[in-house]
Amino acid sequence: MKSSCLGWAFAGAISIAALGYSGASLIWNGTWKPNASKSSISGPSFVITISPAGERHYDDGVYSYNFRCDGKEYSTRPSRTVSCLQTSAFAIDTTSKENGVKVATAHWELSPDGKMLTIKEASIQADGSIKPRELVYSRTPGSIGFAGGWNNTKPLELRDNLVLALNERSFHIAFTESGQYIDLPLDGSDAPMHGPGVRPGLTWGIRPNGPREFSYNRKAGGQIISQGSLRLSADGRTLVEEHWSPRAPNQKSTIVYEKQ
Repeated sequence: MKSSCLGWAFAGAISIAALGYSGASLIWNGTWKPNASKSSISGPSFVITISPAGERHYDDGVYSYNFRCDGKEYSTRPSRTVSCLQTSAFAIDTTSKENGVKVATAHWELSPDGKMLTIKEASIQADGSIKPRELVYSRTPGSIGFAGGWNNTKPLELRDNLVLALNERSFHIAFTESGQYIDLPLDGSDAPMHGPGVRPGLTWGIRPNGPREFSYNRKAGGQIISQGSLRLSADGRTLVEEHWSPRAPNQKSTIVYEKQ
């Protein structure tokens, strides 16, 4: 899923008007496009470790799980499983299911020198159509085979344009390509995300830190998986999102959006 990551010092419900920016809320509204040249992604996209017994551990800073490439199904998160088969020293194939129904397949292939990893995904849409996607990763030093840290060579390709609509009671955030959206109360209470491919139990909470900044967290199954902030420039033309995993607070990524 493409997705964007959105503590705070206020308690209770806080309206836009109470913060003195009911009119200024309009500067948030509109479509925002990420600028790759001004953005930076911290840390590897994911890390895989392999035990001597062949058990693999996947960790992307948000989700982590164990699995083996033996064709059996392993739980990755509530209602979701993955099965894996290694077809050669350079290739593995995975199948993901949700509530027992196949939702995606992926072919992982190492380059002959082992420095690059290409993942070709095929996601099954609600109407039965297939949505392909190809991702290319470069290896971080100090590992061999599929084990190690992997950096997405084009991380901003996973970022949708944002459509924002702020009013006195809520903040509507929509992602144009994925079709996912959320309507967030401004008091920090958790709200569910909606749309195709949304992970079960995924919620967001958001609070204002003044007229030009919001702090947020995302939760899965009630546990915080990422934290961050949204901050507007003085001229209202640039939106900066900073986010991090609570497990790695010093590894912060910055996404710069420009108003369209």
